[in-house]
Amino acid sequence: MSKAAKVHMDRVAQLPCVVCMYKLGIETRPVSVHHVTVPADDFAVSPLCPEHHQGATGVHGLHRRGFERMWKLDETGLLALTNRAISEGR
Repeated sequence: MSKAAKVHMDRVAQLPCVVCMYKLGIETRPVSVHHVTVPADDFAVSPLCPEHHQGATGVHGLHRRGFERMWKLDETGLLALTNRAISEGR
């Protein structure tokens, strides 16, 4: 992993869960850094709380299509919310 990628992933890890923040109106921490793309790109990551990462309502719990249906968020949407949180200085 490059130094720039590590800096980016560390920054994302400090953000609250983007699903909780922008869909539920709460700031939830701690988070896991979820790789949005396959193969994994260390710059295409989003912060997700345990529930929205691997829980029953999460991207791994519901799988990609179920998560997209439930939260109206695809990979591009997750990245957009992550970039929004960074730009807002969360």
